[in-house]
Amino acid sequence: MTETFISSNSTCSMHCRTVVYFFAGVLTYRNNFEAAASEIAKRYRNAKIVMIFPYGIANGTTRTSLIRLLSRQLTQVGYDLTREQSRRVTIASGIIREHVADADHIICIGHSAGGVIAYRAGLYLEKKYGLKGVQIFAVGSPKFHLKDIPFNERFTYITGQNPDRITQIGRWRKPGSRVYQGRPGREIQLEFNPAHVGWQFHASYFLKSAWTDSNQVFHTNSEDLVSKIHELYPGDC
Repeated sequence: MTETFISSNSTCSMHCRTVVYFFAGVLTYRNNFEAAASEIAKRYRNAKIVMIFPYGIANGTTRTSLIRLLSRQLTQVGYDLTREQSRRVTIASGIIREHVADADHIICIGHSAGGVIAYRAGLYLEKKYGLKGVQIFAVGSPKFHLKDIPFNERFTYITGQNPDRITQIGRWRKPGSRVYQGRPGREIQLEFNPAHVGWQFHASYFLKSAWTDSNQVFHTNSEDLVSKIHELYPGDC
């Protein structure tokens, strides 16, 4: 079941010119995006920050119920990867529309399978309601077949320097298809905390996760990620 809430890091509640949406993937906890939301608030003035969990929140689950939750979520992800529209895409699109009445800048940031929902929701809103200009950022997401359409110019795909199994799933282009021959407008590889490996690396993109590089420069994953997003799309800040 889709769950959503407004981040306490929001700097605007009504008539907001910038609205930023975070889309979660599977087994995600309620506070997963708060470090990144804090960085968003520093860079985008008068921004409302909305958290969307298309596959539900993992808070309050026991070990047994966590396994059941994961099984259900993975089935839903498999469905969403192969279809342009699903119930979760429609619900997410409705949530986006609730908050953008006065917005000039709409940014959708998805993690893992949440990146798929972010892309499909943005495209659905453009086709059905003419809501143009939505910027899509998918971070650590699986790949999925893309049509070669102008919408992709506002789609940025971000990965890290370490191998991430989720980003190795799927492909953008469908062999033999004349329709699915698209790619994201930008594909970017960023440096994230090298201490994380495997699934820990996949889960850490949006976390504070402090580290120091070889030049003794201090970094956090959340700060570097949001800094790059802001560099690519500063809005009118």
